[in-house]
Formats: sequence, structure tokens, C-alpha cells
Amino acid sequence: MKDPNSRENLKDIKIDVNLAYLIGVLHSDGCIYAFNDRKRNKKITRLNLTIGEKSIPMAEKFRNILQTYCGINVKLRKSHYKNSYQIQTSINRSRNIFESWRKEELIEPIKSDIELFGGYLAGLIDGDGHIKIKHNKDRILPQCVVRISSDHPLTNLKESMKELFNCKIHHYKDKRSACVDTCFYISNKNTKLFYKFVYPHITLPHKINKLDKFLRLKNEPVRI
Repeated sequence: MKDPNSRENLKDIKIDVNLAYLIGVLHSDGCIYAFNDRKRNKKITRLNLTIGEKSIPMAEKFRNILQTYCGINVKLRKSHYKNSYQIQTSINRSRNIFESWRKEELIEPIKSDIELFGGYLAGLIDGDGHIKIKHNKDRILPQCVVRISSDHPLTNLKESMKELFNCKIHHYKDKRSACVDTCFYISNKNTKLFYKFVYPHITLPHKINKLDKFLRLKNEPVRI
């Protein structure tokens, strides 16, 4: 029986919504790096995902996708750091495919398929997203802004967000932080699309609860 984690089996792997989610998490909280194993005098390519306690559901979903699609069986372990958990494994045999996934340019068909892009965006939001409900005095209904933090503007999202979700992206840099927030609004133009293609794939309860709250507020009858 062939190893499901062999390069031969992974090179033609078909991207579906689960793998799109995994790539989104990889682009947010994941890391691929080379490790020099001195004992075996060998360079090893490693995949690492380090998360806080609140993000355990995301990490478990990431781990299950790794096992199901890539044949990589790895446990989520408590890290040496306080309240931190980690997935770490060698990906030497599947290095090429993972390195192609870690490139910032969105690959086809993710960038042009709304279902796949929705899964990818859910992975980004679970990883580095922040959801805020805004109550503005000059607006009757609340607004919901989604911010994805990174060390640089995520310009790779711009075209797909405009074409698939009919919304614009803007970037915000707080002088007190090293991060840049890539921001977009859930509006009347894209609410149905967001809740159909992105919301079902988000795993973190505190982010789901915030999106549920926004939808309830948005659908409440206006009080005069």
C-alpha cells in the first residue's frame, strides 16, 4: 500500500474547502522552516503551528485535515510556554506541496472560487482575525468589521474580496503596534455570502458568538 504522505500522492492533490481552510491557517498562525538535525546530519523541513488555549478547536481541525488529506498523524501538545499549544512535524516527503501553499500569492482555484476562498478566509479569521461590532451614532443598524492582523498588509486578498464578496479592503497601522490590520466590513452587500461561504467553516466559539450576535442585532426590528 502506498504511503498517503508520499510526494507521488500529494503532488496532484485537489484543493477543496477543507484544504483551503488549512492553507488559511498556515498563512496566519502556521510556519514552515528548515531545521538542521545535527544528530543525523540532515536538514529537516518542519511544519509548526503554535496557538493559545482559545484556539485549540482551530488546531484540532487543522490536525484532522493534515491526517485525512496528507497522511500526517501528529498530536497537539502543550508547549513549554505558558498557556501555549503546538503542532510540530516533519514534512520532508511533502515539502514541495507545503512550500507551494505557503506562498502569499493566492493559488488557483482558491482565489477565483467563492466556496474555496470562503474556507481560506475562515482559516485566516480563525488564525489572526478579530471581529468587532460597531455602534455608530449616525447609523441605525450596527456594523461588523473584520480585522486580520499580520506583519504586513495582506494585499493578496484585495482582488478576491472585491470580486467574490463585493467589498473593499483597507489597511490600518497602529503606531503602537508592529502589526498591520487588513480590514473589511460585513455589509448588506455581502452578509448573505459571508454567512454562507465563510461562517460555516469558522471554528473558534468566541468568534462564532460575535458573528451570531451581529446577525441578531442586524435582523432585529428597528425601534423608533
